[in-house]
Amino acid sequence: MPVLNAQWASTLVELPTLTFHHALLPLSIFSALHGIRVSMAYRQAIEQASAQSRKDGSPKLDRVPWGQALLSVLAMSLGGGFSASILLGMPPSWLGSNVVVPTYALSFFLIQYTALYDILQQLVPPAVLDSILITADGSLRALSIAKLGVDGSRMRFAADSHVPGVSEPWFAMLLLGMIAGSGGGMWADFLRLKTHHWTIQTPTWTHTATWDMKAALLSAFFYASSTSPQFLSLLRSVYPSEQGYGDKGGLLEIQDAKAMTVLVMCTLLLGKRAEETVYQLTRSLQSFATAHQKQDHVLVEKDNDASLYQSRLRRRITKDEDEDEDTEDEPKKSTRGRKKGTTKKEVSPPLSPTSTSSTTEAVTRSTRIRKSTRQEL
Repeated sequence: MPVLNAQWASTLVELPTLTFHHALLPLSIFSALHGIRVSMAYRQAIEQASAQSRKDGSPKLDRVPWGQALLSVLAMSLGGGFSASILLGMPPSWLGSNVVVPTYALSFFLIQYTALYDILQQLVPPAVLDSILITADGSLRALSIAKLGVDGSRMRFAADSHVPGVSEPWFAMLLLGMIAGSGGGMWADFLRLKTHHWTIQTPTWTHTATWDMKAALLSAFFYASSTSPQFLSLLRSVYPSEQGYGDKGGLLEIQDAKAMTVLVMCTLLLGKRAEETVYQLTRSLQSFATAHQKQDHVLVEKDNDASLYQSRLRRRITKDEDEDEDTEDEPKKSTRGRKKGTTKKEVSPPLSPTSTSSTTEAVTRSTRIRKSTRQEL
C-alpha cells in the first residue's frame, strides 16, 4: 500500500547517497555531516574531561594522540554496522568502499586540527547546526537499520528457522536493528572511548537503555512490521473487512517503509534534542527568577533599613525640638522667679553679656542640627 508519493519516497531513501561531486570529490555529504557530529561530540567530551581534571587538582591530561582519537571516532561512527555485520557473519560493507573511511577521517581532521570547529560553534546557531547534523545522522541510522538489521536478518535466518509457522526471525531483526542503529554509542560506553585512557567498564546501558537504543529499537520494529507478510496476515485475520492492504508483501512497500523509517528515526532524535533544549531553557528561567527574587529581597532589606534610619531621624528631630522648647522656657521661668524674689529676697543681678551670648549660641547650634537632619530626610 503506497503511503508516500513514489518520487518523495525515492528522494528520502537516495538522499543520504548524495556526493559532493561524482568525479572530483566522490564523498558522501551525509557521511561527512555524520562524521562532523561524532567528531564534535568527541572533542567536547575530551575538553570537558580535561577541565574536570584541572578543577579536581589532578595532574594535567595530555592531548589525545591523533591515532587514538581517530580510532575512537571511527568506532563510534561505524561501530553499529560493524557489530551487526559480524553477528550476521558478513564483512562490513564499508570495507569494500574506497570513500567511507576517508570521509570520516577527513571530517575528523577538519574538526580536530582546523578552525572549522570554532567557526561552527560561533557562527552557526546551535539549533540550526544540531538539526542539520541530527537529520544526517538519523537518515544513515535508519537505512542501516532497514538494510542491515532487518533485511539482513531476514536473508540470513529465514531459511534456518525450524519453528513451524514462523518464517521471520523477529528476535534477530529487532536486536540487530537496534545494534545497527546505536552500536557506536554502545561501544563508546563500554570501552570509554571519550576519555584519554580506554578502559573496559560495565556499560550504563545494562542498567538503563539510552535514548538512541530506544529510538533504534522502535525504528526497527516499525520497518519490520510494515514490511512483514506475517504481520500483514495477522492484520487481515483481525480486521478482515479492511481494504487496501495489498495483494502480497507487507503493509507498506519496501521503498515507502524505508522512507517512513527515516522520518521516524529523525523525528525521535530531533524530539530528544528539543526536549533537552526546553529543559535547559526552563532551568535558565528558574535561575533568572531565583536571582530576581534575591534582588527583590535585598531591595526590601534596604528599604527597611532606610525606613528605620528615617524613624531614628524623626525621633532625633522631635527630641531636638523638645530641647529647644525647654531652652526657650527657661528664661521665662527665671524672669518669673526674679519678679517673685523682689518681694521676699534681694533682686538678683542681671545676666551678664557672656551668659546671654552662650545661650544664643546654643539655640543657634540646635537649630542648625535640626535643619541638617530635616535635609537628610
